[in-house]
Amino acid sequence: MGRRGLLGIALVAVIALSLGLPPAFGQTPKRGGVLRIADREAPNLDPHLSVSFITHTWASMVYSHLVRFPYGPEQKHSGDFSIVPDLAQKWEYKTPTTVVFTLRKGVKFHNKPPVNGREVTADDVKYSLERFMAKSGFRSRFDQVQSIEAVDRHTVRVTLKEPYAPFLNHLASPSYAVILPREVEQRHKDFNHPDAVIGTGPFVLKTYERGVRVVFERNPDYFMKGQPYLDGVVIEITPDASARLSVLRAGKVDLGHMWGWLSPEQGKSVQKTNPEMVVTPTMVVGQGVIYMRTDQPPFNDVRVRRAIALAIDRKGWNDALLFGEGCIDSGPVPCAMKDWKLDAAKLEPARAKYLVGYDPAEAKALLTQAGLGGGLTVPMFHWPGYAPPWRSYYELAADNLGKIGLTAELKPEEYGKYISTTYLGKFEKMAIGPITPFTEVDDFLYGTHVPEQPNNRSHVADAELNKLLVAQRRELDPAKRREIIDRIQRYLADKAYYVYLPNAPQYITHPPHVKGFKHHDGYGLGMRLMHTWLDR
Repeated sequence: MGRRGLLGIALVAVIALSLGLPPAFGQTPKRGGVLRIADREAPNLDPHLSVSFITHTWASMVYSHLVRFPYGPEQKHSGDFSIVPDLAQKWEYKTPTTVVFTLRKGVKFHNKPPVNGREVTADDVKYSLERFMAKSGFRSRFDQVQSIEAVDRHTVRVTLKEPYAPFLNHLASPSYAVILPREVEQRHKDFNHPDAVIGTGPFVLKTYERGVRVVFERNPDYFMKGQPYLDGVVIEITPDASARLSVLRAGKVDLGHMWGWLSPEQGKSVQKTNPEMVVTPTMVVGQGVIYMRTDQPPFNDVRVRRAIALAIDRKGWNDALLFGEGCIDSGPVPCAMKDWKLDAAKLEPARAKYLVGYDPAEAKALLTQAGLGGGLTVPMFHWPGYAPPWRSYYELAADNLGKIGLTAELKPEEYGKYISTTYLGKFEKMAIGPITPFTEVDDFLYGTHVPEQPNNRSHVADAELNKLLVAQRRELDPAKRREIIDRIQRYLADKAYYVYLPNAPQYITHPPHVKGFKHHDGYGLGMRLMHTWLDR
């Protein structure tokens, strides 16, 4: 893509979104009311010091970004990752490696000390992006950033080391580069204290009682005039999944999960006990995997990895737990990321079977060929707190592997330990769990397969693969990039660096008085609630 094309994208993006878009839900939104949610507790409030999805979801209530994704009536579908303005009212690629952002004027931080509602400036953007690059567990997303300059009070210039297709998507992701005020860190040392949670987002953190609840109230100075519609949001800390479901059924909360998710089993049950509920089955961007230390025996042997892949009865899991509504062709690109997905049906069957096949007899033969015919025992680390059906997944994985002679000893971990060690590849032998529902296909490919990447949990090191992974992120033309990504998916099919598990749809569930709540993949709860209102 040439400079003209990039300029065109920027221009279209700027025109596409104007402030105060009319709601597209057929009813006029009502202002007021407090939305109540039951969910788990964030391990940390500083969005750069934790890779937890709960931390980033809470952060999305409070903070803004330079650019963002469309939400609510703006979005075309739940995986709409087009780029629209946020704090930056426009941007322009001066060259394929130089992007200039122009900030909205007059946008204010929340009116809390020590910031006291001052205007956001280019210096805040430079500080925030550089802090992300220095401290975040996701900082590798900006490895291609060479420099960030505050050209003047409202202009920021970012220079990249080379063309980098994922850049704007990463800027928009709620998990990464929120814009923070520097003086807060100078006073509080980081952004983990409740008094330090000061942004420019649609809600203001009012109170936080650890282990009890966190209360947000509407930002009266939010730069998107007239929004949000809600007066506030309360998250009741409810660690147990069954307890969250009970309070939802009892009408004590409006959402039994931050994103309104229920498993298919839970959703179908609620449809029977609470037929008044609005239940919308949705295939979401997500992925569950068994990951292994492929840099160490026995998982450095592709025969062992392929045996594990063939041991998993994906169709059986899908039928038993997901009512046949899940997707078993879930990797390496997630099912719901259709713009980039190469279906297994389009791959050579002899290789595709290691993605979607089930053949315990061949699995046993492969283990025997690898010298493990007498059996093998390995730990399988995991966090038991993930929402259903994950506990069933852990048990089924151990059961399936046991049938080929591999004994997986389930090793539950406390969340803080899991998310700071196992989740980042610091474990022995084998682990199991979901992958962050990233918004950029690069994260599911480059991020999980290139050495030194924090999400390369299987410790993959494949020189031939690396060339393709680098090429796709340097290609700014979407069609040419898609061709490279297809080649990557063909190459990875029989490597079994990760063993992909069926991806479950989520039943987005809420009472009928909750209006305008539309699912969008990623962790942007604040933006979803920006368009949500209560009709009661």
